[in-house]
Amino acid sequence: MILDTNYIIALDEEDQGAIQLSRQHNAANLPQRLPSTVLSELYVSVGAGTTPHHNARAYEELVGNLPIIDVDENIARRAGTIQGEHLASDTKPTLGLADATIAATALVFNEPVVTDDTGDFGSIDGLEVVSWN
Repeated sequence: MILDTNYIIALDEEDQGAIQLSRQHNAANLPQRLPSTVLSELYVSVGAGTTPHHNARAYEELVGNLPIIDVDENIARRAGTIQGEHLASDTKPTLGLADATIAATALVFNEPVVTDDTGDFGSIDGLEVVSWN
């Protein structure tokens, strides 16, 4: 399972649906991976937030034991291709590079992405999306 930023934030906010999904994943012993892009997105609230130390501590408690997936050349190529396809499309939503990179990570690892952003991620060909909503 490739974890999206909004899933980690939902866990931090104690969203019951996200917590239940997390428990199901843990009980099924499913792999959970965090793209380094998600870590960067989470730390925006550390840099811009009014309680940076609290935010950093909370996120580290949630992600500290997860393997962090760095962007390698395969993920970078796939992300660029995905973003380009969306930019060239008249029907697909515009997709930012961060979301394209998270999606590319999921595709490279052949794992679903856990998110409630089903609109953007659901428009990516071949990507399985798991949501708690």
